[in-house]
Amino acid sequence: MAPDSPRSLWRRRRFWWPVASLAALAAALTLAVVWSQTSQVVVYNLTGEAVPSLTIMACGQRRTFHDVGDGESVRFALAPAGEPSEIVLSTPGATLWQGEYMEPRGGYHGRIRLLPHGQTECLVTQSWQPAPPANP
Repeated sequence: MAPDSPRSLWRRRRFWWPVASLAALAAALTLAVVWSQTSQVVVYNLTGEAVPSLTIMACGQRRTFHDVGDGESVRFALAPAGEPSEIVLSTPGATLWQGEYMEPRGGYHGRIRLLPHGQTECLVTQSWQPAPPANP
């Protein structure tokens, strides 16, 4: 038998499937690493009423959300610039909450729950670290 020409090798499925699979795996791993380094703040409104205006400030960045209804959440993905700082939530004329350290890179995820009567719960985790154990 004569050896296959290089051109016919490119046409075979048994060659293309592994190449396509490796390319897809490399793309998925690249996206996973990039996304895991993005820091974000998510605020859940569980107050029982709508919040007309909510401003989130973290790492020198600011974003304002309007008409956040009860049971809704808003997400603020931080640009990978700025200095580490505390997260600050405010409405026009009042600071709702301030605290918890956050960095603009490194995969920090801040989850803040606005509860009735002005109470707030916050949990900040990092994407490559396990979450702290839940309180029983």
